[in-house]
Amino acid sequence: MIIFLYGGDPYRKNIKLKEIISEYGRKHSKFAVGRFDLEENSQFDKFKDFIKTDSLFDDFKLGIISGGNSLIPENQKEYVVLLKEILKIKELVLIISEDKAPNKDFKFLLEKSVQSQNFEALAGLKFNKFISEEAKIRNLVLDGESLDLLAGFYENDSWGLITELDKLSLLDERKITGEVLKTHIDAFLPIDLYRSLNQLRNSREIGEKLLILEELLIKAGDPAMLFNFLSTLIKSPVEKQKMADYDVAIKSGKLDYEEALTNLVISA
Repeated sequence: MIIFLYGGDPYRKNIKLKEIISEYGRKHSKFAVGRFDLEENSQFDKFKDFIKTDSLFDDFKLGIISGGNSLIPENQKEYVVLLKEILKIKELVLIISEDKAPNKDFKFLLEKSVQSQNFEALAGLKFNKFISEEAKIRNLVLDGESLDLLAGFYENDSWGLITELDKLSLLDERKITGEVLKTHIDAFLPIDLYRSLNQLRNSREIGEKLLILEELLIKAGDPAMLFNFLSTLIKSPVEKQKMADYDVAIKSGKLDYEEALTNLVISA
C-alpha cells in the first residue's frame, strides 16, 4: 500500500504525515518503521533492504520516504518497479512525501490504487483562513491589520507563520492587533532590518535608497520577504496601488522580487 503526500506546503504535509503514523501506531502494537531520504546515495540500498527483509518480531512495516526524484536514472527505474510491487503488499505501507507533483514516470502515484493528497501552498483567502484557524487553536484573535501583516510576511511560508503564532501565544495579549505586532516586531525581523526598511521608505536620495536596499538584501537574503513586509508598512493609497501593480507583475513572471524592489526604489 502506498500513501503519496505532495505539494509545496511542508507544514500541512508534515501534520498529515504525523496523523498517519499515529493512526497506524494505534492499530498495530508491533511494527517496524523506516525513514529514508533518497537524496543521500546510501539510502536507496537501505530502503531496498527494509522492504525485502522479514522481521521475526513485527507483523507490519511502515516506510517513510522522500527525495525519489533525485535518484540517478538507473536507480529511478528500479524504484518505480519496487513501488509497483509494494502496491500489492498488505503488510507494508509506504508513505511518500515530495515537494512536487510526480513526473511522467511516477504518474501512477495519482491513480486510484494510491492514496494521494496534494498540499499546495496556500494563498489569498485560503491562506488567510488558515492563519485565522491556527491563531484560534492558540487562543489568539487577530484583527484585520494583523491578519494582513502575517499573510503578507509569511506568504508561501507556513512553517514560519506557525513559528510566529507560537511566539505570539506566549504574550499576555490574546487579541493581536497590528499595533501589538509592531510592538513585538522582533517576532518578525531583527530590529536592524526593520529600521533599515523604514529608512528605505523615508529616504529621498536614490543613491542612498539603493545602498540601503543592497544592505537589506544581504541581511535578509530573501527579496520576497522584503517586498511583502514593505507592502505592509505602506499606508498611502497611491503607494499601495503601486505595490499591487508590482505584485501582479511578479506573479505573472514579468519581474522577480529583486527587480520589483529596485524599480520601486528608483521610481519613488
